[in-house]
Amino acid sequence: MTAILTRPAWTTDLEVEIFDKLLDQYAPHLPKARSLASRPPATLEERENFYHFRVAGAAHDLFIVQVCAKVIGMLPDAELQLFLSRQIGDDGAHAENTRLRAQAISGRNPIPDIQKQVQKHWDYMGDLPIRNWQGFLAFELHYELHIVATLFLNSRTSKINDPDSAKFAAERIVPDEAVHRLGIVDWWQRKFAQASPAEKEDLIAQLLEADEEGQRRRNPYLRDHWLLSQKAIGVEIDDLPVLYDAWRRQVLAYFLDVPVAHLPQLVSVND
Repeated sequence: MTAILTRPAWTTDLEVEIFDKLLDQYAPHLPKARSLASRPPATLEERENFYHFRVAGAAHDLFIVQVCAKVIGMLPDAELQLFLSRQIGDDGAHAENTRLRAQAISGRNPIPDIQKQVQKHWDYMGDLPIRNWQGFLAFELHYELHIVATLFLNSRTSKINDPDSAKFAAERIVPDEAVHRLGIVDWWQRKFAQASPAEKEDLIAQLLEADEEGQRRRNPYLRDHWLLSQKAIGVEIDDLPVLYDAWRRQVLAYFLDVPVAHLPQLVSVND
């Protein structure tokens, strides 16, 4: 499967370019930019739905913190450890801000609900994120890169948002998450570049196996979370499964340095 390609650097601009091409192919009716401003949740039902959406966001980030805290002492790579130190700090700050917004919106302490949702992530993912470096990389792909299609769709089609949450996301979360994605791409590319052709074949097989396991494990969570997103923020999700699957193929093709058409059939979010 190995085929050395001339690839552009992975950047946020490249992400937008890839996603917009996927829109042209699979969902040309969806917007490529936000056209209408979102509004705050107004009714009691909307605030309750938005609270649960914010709890899910805090749990997502806290789960990342917990995984990285376990992994940082397992992989003897100083550059990776420094990267994870930043990721832990960033996602910890994201989770704390989201927790405070959930509390302000609902008037109740969201910690018990956040803890329950974090445990669901561990139940879904099992030991995959902390099993070995392949499982950890699959975790990073699923929690940082594979979700980008969802984030793009949220940013362009959501109808409800909390102004304070939106401000923090624009000023802190969006640039932090870009650093995380670019950092994990850089770490993998350095590891992959040092391998011989035979070793690269093994690395490709190992990463695909771990990533496929991650997808099977994540599928129930993703489907539930997308329904929550539709209910809480009014995001368009009808085309999300096909866009998610197509985006994931693009990410893996880039990571493995192979044409998209050379990838095997992958587990779908609908499986």
